[in-house]
Amino acid sequence: MSQTIPSIYSPSLYWFAYHYHRGLVTSSDGKTAKNLDGINPQWVQNKYHRILTQFKVDLELKIRQDEPAQDFDLLMGPDDERAIVEFTTPQDLEGFIYPQSLHDSYALNLNIYQPESRGKKEYQIKDLAQFNPGNCFKPEPESASNLGQTLLLSGYVNTTPPAKIRDLEPLAKECWIQFFHLENGQALPPLYRAYNLFGGYLYEYGSPKANLDKNPYGHLLIWFLFEEYPTLTLQNCYWELPELFLYYHKISKSFQDSRIYYDCADRLVTNHETEFNPVSQTYLNRQNKDLLSARELQVLKITLKTLLETSLNYTKQLRNLEYACNSIAINSKNYQSSLDRMEQLAQTPMEGLRLFHDKEAIAFQEQIRADLNYFYPGSNLLNQSIATIRGLVEIDQAERDRHLEQQIQTIGTAIAFGAIVASTSALLFEQSMTFPWQEEHGDRLHPFILAVLLSIAAAAVAWGVAGFIRWLWNRR
Repeated sequence: MSQTIPSIYSPSLYWFAYHYHRGLVTSSDGKTAKNLDGINPQWVQNKYHRILTQFKVDLELKIRQDEPAQDFDLLMGPDDERAIVEFTTPQDLEGFIYPQSLHDSYALNLNIYQPESRGKKEYQIKDLAQFNPGNCFKPEPESASNLGQTLLLSGYVNTTPPAKIRDLEPLAKECWIQFFHLENGQALPPLYRAYNLFGGYLYEYGSPKANLDKNPYGHLLIWFLFEEYPTLTLQNCYWELPELFLYYHKISKSFQDSRIYYDCADRLVTNHETEFNPVSQTYLNRQNKDLLSARELQVLKITLKTLLETSLNYTKQLRNLEYACNSIAINSKNYQSSLDRMEQLAQTPMEGLRLFHDKEAIAFQEQIRADLNYFYPGSNLLNQSIATIRGLVEIDQAERDRHLEQQIQTIGTAIAFGAIVASTSALLFEQSMTFPWQEEHGDRLHPFILAVLLSIAAAAVAWGVAGFIRWLWNRR
């Protein structure tokens, strides 16, 4: 393969990595949350130490702990200069590190390059593994605060630019295979886009839609140069790149998270239909209008509690989708502003990088808005289901209360009548029982019967007066 692929000269690697360091960071599944409260110097030191030790470079970084502004250099240095630390490796590579705090995130920048001029010494493609000893540039397992990383590999090729940009794609792929110590290119993300940048050919691997589970190597860019002019142009606008890629990763991460929120919301709606349909068929369509049994009532109450929890989780997922859409909109504007500044500094358009804003960022927002429109009826369905089951329970409870009230009235009447009989029972023994229809007693009532009738009459009058007073009170 080395006989058919052009030679590479002066390879250079740029590493841009981003993590949140401030704010409430929630895991993609929404189950855990962590509050980040600012710069952690040891964390920054460890991030660089993990890479530099593979190059046998030992640097003790002086990282500031204060936060003088929203955007600032993390290394201690003169206020009027960029806080950069340069280094040389035993492999005759040179480089520098430049960590920053941009808004609410760490922006870690590292550059390693071969100090040689084009045409002096050919750099074998198989030797690109020296730029990634121990696979130290392979992204670490994804965490809630991790926004992602971009690797930009550049090099000169001793050939004229081919008419078709895709003609050099096999060379680009082979470079990444050697860089990541791979046997073949199966593990590499597919080529996403190829375009002209400052006269050089830039190849972009890895879709912004894919997270580390689908793309374990992150955002990969390889830039083939045919003359020195593109490098000089990049130098004029290089310091805008860390911020530009920060917005790229914030947009990508927001959309990737939105797919997880979408899946969660979809599962909730599906589970709701599975749980609610049997209930609706059993209780809404039942022919028997008798009161629900204790077991049936318990089932409805459990279902109601489940639906209330589902509705809360569903609302959270919709809120997360709206937050992701707003985050993409804000960072899209920031991406465009940063790119405008780069184009002014470079004095040339950068249409290839602008495609991400004009195409992907807008498509991401439209997709999330379509998701929200799809899920809003599900929210109404959940609310109606909750209202339906709550209505069933309340109706049954009202019927039970009415029956209980009737039973209490019956028992109260019996108790009241028993009390009347008990209070007048002594009259039974004052004289023998007589009845009006007995001729020898005339029309006289027995004192016991007279007392019972008077008590019932007094109770009826009292009940009527109380009812009339309640009626007047209700009208008032």
